[in-house]
Amino acid sequence: MYVADRNNHRIRKITASGVVSTLAGSTYGYADGTGTSAKFNRPIGVAVDGAGNVYVADEYNHPHSKK
Repeated sequence: MYVADRNNHRIRKITASGVVSTLAGSTYGYADGTGTSAKFNRPIGVAVDGAGNVYVADEYNHPHSKK
C-alpha cells in the first residue's frame, strides 16, 4: 500500500506486515526524481498502474494553485 504523507511531504510504502518506509520525498519543495531526490508540497493522493508505476497528486505544486 502507498500513502501520501501530506504534512511530511513524502510518499510512504506500507507492507502487508505493517513495515512503513519512505518511497519518495524528503523536504518541502518541487523536484522530479526518485527516492529522497523527489520533493513534494503536500501530496494528497497516490495511484499505481498495472506496471507498478506510482503517480502522485501534489496539491500545492499545481501550477494554478493560489493556496
